[in-house]
Amino acid sequence: MTVPERRSLPPMEAIEFAIEKAFRHSFFALGLVIGWTILLLPLLALAWYVAFRIGLPDFKSLSPAAMGSLGLLGLGVLLACFSMGVNWNRRILRDERPRGVLRWRLDGVVWRYMAAVLLLLVVLAIHVAAGLAVMMAAVPALSAQLGAAARPLGLAVTVLIGLSAVFSLYRLLSWLAAVASGDREYTVMTAYRVSRGNRIAFLAFTFWLLFSLAVMGALGTGAFFAQQALPQPWVRPVAWAAIAILAWLALLILHSVPAALYRVFR
Repeated sequence: MTVPERRSLPPMEAIEFAIEKAFRHSFFALGLVIGWTILLLPLLALAWYVAFRIGLPDFKSLSPAAMGSLGLLGLGVLLACFSMGVNWNRRILRDERPRGVLRWRLDGVVWRYMAAVLLLLVVLAIHVAAGLAVMMAAVPALSAQLGAAARPLGLAVTVLIGLSAVFSLYRLLSWLAAVASGDREYTVMTAYRVSRGNRIAFLAFTFWLLFSLAVMGALGTGAFFAQQALPQPWVRPVAWAAIAILAWLALLILHSVPAALYRVFR
């Protein structure tokens, strides 16, 4: 296998891809959620009957039955999220519409996707631990030698670690989409090779992503205050429906980021 060349990330193009796919396939994603909700109804009913039937329980002293039912429900929701994540990536990258039981797929692709998510979390945890070590251990240790300069230096190093975490996150997210789509040639090492030298582009991508989400947040805030200020009875349901739709689209945009990055770097 030949070593892939470095590819440049066009930030706006990647954001536009994520936004376009979120809008185009929003009903497909809603169908996935409804399908899994129906499948999890027995666990939802069990958790309600055991833990919530007589009101909100004291989570510090849950009965074994309540803990078991909530644990099963949590496991079911977690598996549903991974399954829907795989189907969402395959839909927007391969235009694949799952048929039959594949709507609730828990095949090898899903398990590899779960392992990839775990690796991503481990990498982020290492960065977080390094940042905490700098601020909580290195800075106090250097204060005797550097004095007041130790804390600004520690902050600067922590910021650099944070930026490294962001860059690693984007690279691993592109690999995550590759795992979901079944592309085994696009490995972790491939993701790091093809995306090198894109630090400024990653920062620009972050800016435009946050800007897009902020615009949707502002629209949602406007709808919230509109339903409080206007007396008409129809305003409240319309406003809350608009807020729900905006929140749903924002969630889909975030979930489209891995595919947007993979599409550029593949």
